[in-house]
Amino acid sequence: MPQKRNEPEPEVMTRGKSMPVIIAAGIFDAARLFFTFFWFLGPALAALYCTAKTSASLSAWTLGIAGTKTAAVLCSLGAGAVGAAGSEITIPFGIIMADSVGLVGFLALGLWIVMTNMRLLKAVKNAPLQFAAAFAVGEIPLIGSFPVFSFTLWRLYSAQIRVETAAHEKWEKEQADAQLRERNQQAARLAQIQMARVADAEQQAANDEEYAQAANDEKYDAEEIPERVPRAA
Repeated sequence: MPQKRNEPEPEVMTRGKSMPVIIAAGIFDAARLFFTFFWFLGPALAALYCTAKTSASLSAWTLGIAGTKTAAVLCSLGAGAVGAAGSEITIPFGIIMADSVGLVGFLALGLWIVMTNMRLLKAVKNAPLQFAAAFAVGEIPLIGSFPVFSFTLWRLYSAQIRVETAAHEKWEKEQADAQLRERNQQAARLAQIQMARVADAEQQAANDEEYAQAANDEKYDAEEIPERVPRAA
C-alpha cells in the first residue's frame, strides 16, 4: 500500500494570490458603473464641455468682465436642457458601452482564471455557472451598476481558500499520521531485532554452557578410567 506521505503537497490559494484578478474585476466594474450612469453624467459632461469651450470666448467678447464663472453658470443652466435633448443618444450609448465592458470583462477575467487558476473550477461547486450568472446580471441596465464581478470573484476565491486550506490541513494530518506509523513500525522492527539478538545471545550462552559441561564430563571420565582398571585386575 503506498504511503500517504508520497502524495504531492496540495496547492493552496491565498488572499494575496487572488487580489490581482479581483482588482482587475473592480476596474471592469468601475468602468461599467460609469457607462451605466452615463445618462446622469450627460448633463454634467455637457456643462463641463460647454464651460471649457465658451469661457475663453466669453471672456474675450466681454473684455474680461465675464469669464469662467459666468460661463459655468450659463452652461449649468442649459445643461439640463442639453442633457435631456441628448438623452436619446447618451442613454443608449451608456448602455451599449456598459454591456461591452461587461462582455470584455467576462471574457478577460474568465480567460485569466482558466490560464492561472483552473483549481477554482474544481474547488468551488458550480463556479462557472456563478461567474456566468454574474455576467448576466451585470448586463441588466442600472442593476448592472452593482459590482457583480468583484463580489462574485471575491466569494468564489474565498470559497476556494477555505476548501484548499482544509484539504492542506487534512494532507498535513495524513502526513503526520503516516510518519508516526512509520516510526512505530521502525521501532517495532528494532525491538524485534533486539529481541532476536538477545535470544541468539541466550541461545549461544546456553550452547556454550552445554559444550563446557560436556567437555568437563569427558575429562572426568578420562581421569576415572585408569584408576578403575587396576582394581578390576
